[in-house]
Amino acid sequence: MKLPIRDQILWPLMGLLLVAVAANAAFSAWWMSTRSRLSLEARQRQILGVFEESSFPLSATVMAKLQRLTGDELIVWDSAAQQVIVGTLPEDDLSKNPVDWNSVTDSNAEPHRVTIAGATYVAHAGRLRGNPSHTMFVLTSDDRLRKVSREAIWPPLAIGALTIIVSIPLVLKLASSWARRIHSLEQHVQSIAGGDFGRELKAGQVDDELARLVDSINSMSRQLRSMQERLIRGERTRLVAQLTAGFAHQLRNGIAGAKLAIQLHESRCRSSTDTSLNVACNQLALVEEEVQGLLSLGKGEQQTPASVDLVQVVRAVQSLVSISCEHRGVTLQLTVPDRPLLLTGYADGLRAAILNLTLNAIDAAGPGGNIWLTMISCDDKKVLLVEDSGPGPAAEIGQSLFESFVTSKPEGVGLGLTVAATVARTHGGTLNWKRTNNRTQFELVLPVQRAVNESDGR
Repeated sequence: MKLPIRDQILWPLMGLLLVAVAANAAFSAWWMSTRSRLSLEARQRQILGVFEESSFPLSATVMAKLQRLTGDELIVWDSAAQQVIVGTLPEDDLSKNPVDWNSVTDSNAEPHRVTIAGATYVAHAGRLRGNPSHTMFVLTSDDRLRKVSREAIWPPLAIGALTIIVSIPLVLKLASSWARRIHSLEQHVQSIAGGDFGRELKAGQVDDELARLVDSINSMSRQLRSMQERLIRGERTRLVAQLTAGFAHQLRNGIAGAKLAIQLHESRCRSSTDTSLNVACNQLALVEEEVQGLLSLGKGEQQTPASVDLVQVVRAVQSLVSISCEHRGVTLQLTVPDRPLLLTGYADGLRAAILNLTLNAIDAAGPGGNIWLTMISCDDKKVLLVEDSGPGPAAEIGQSLFESFVTSKPEGVGLGLTVAATVARTHGGTLNWKRTNNRTQFELVLPVQRAVNESDGR
């Protein structure tokens, strides 16, 4: 049977509260009633003590005043004459219901209960010192005793009832608050179990165990979201790798045949003034490098990390794109050190990455534009800046620029920057981009000391 957490919290807590308050109120009422009765009896004994030690005459007037003062009925019994000498009760009541006053013991004995004119009294007795045959009786009616008990009982009972009345709404509110927080937490966990990762639940203002549990579940949700994105990205990369590797192998075979045909034609029909064959060979070399980049993305070849001179790689890229720059009217400015910049890695992959970044900059700059290739050497890393004077990527693809098939070009495939980012990760580096000084800047950062796993270069 499904039992809501609200009921599991509310009813035991409510029952415990009611039992505790009721028990406390009942005990307090009993204790106050008992104390009131004991206090009344103690006062009666004190009155008897005063009479026992007194020697003044007890007239009817004195007895009446004492009755108004104490609230009790008073009777003086003469045991020798066997009659009531004086008292505050009417003589008719005493005569209608005669009481054997001799059976009532002295003040040290337990009080007796007597009935006079239909009313029941608790009688305390004490002998008068001035006249040993005279006994003073202090009579307290049951009505007065009940009144004293009620006056003693109602304050703790009223406080208990008020406590219950005030506590019930508070307990309901507290249980409902806990139940709502737990219910929202349950729904949040169910959404995570259903695959809705990354959504977070507000922890609330109170820093308690539930708030810390919410923080932990939010952290788990973020981690699951990150893992999901990595899995999706990895799966997409794997599929892209398989596709591009197959296409790249076919393209490479076609390029090899075209190069062989051009070389054969060049050997047969050599002309010192014809540069078209050189342009064709250059374009084939450019396409071959792009195919090599696709192979690098697809990990279709097993390579061994080796020492690579980045300056030489950048100059080779400059040579490959020089004709494209000239054809499109783009000015390429190269800034590299005069000395080699060495690191351990894969020359083909680095060349493909830098080539894709440069071709992307040429397309972005457009006719009459400018691009800048700047090589910077630091102690533990090499930085290549590829900048162009173009307007930059569209805002809607800025966050996913390095993902596969993300492009704003109508004829684009969206793999060039993916190749560059993959090569950067393979070498333990990073690839970032930003807009600065009206330029679009791609920053390829490569660490100098990098133990590259051979499996990364496949």
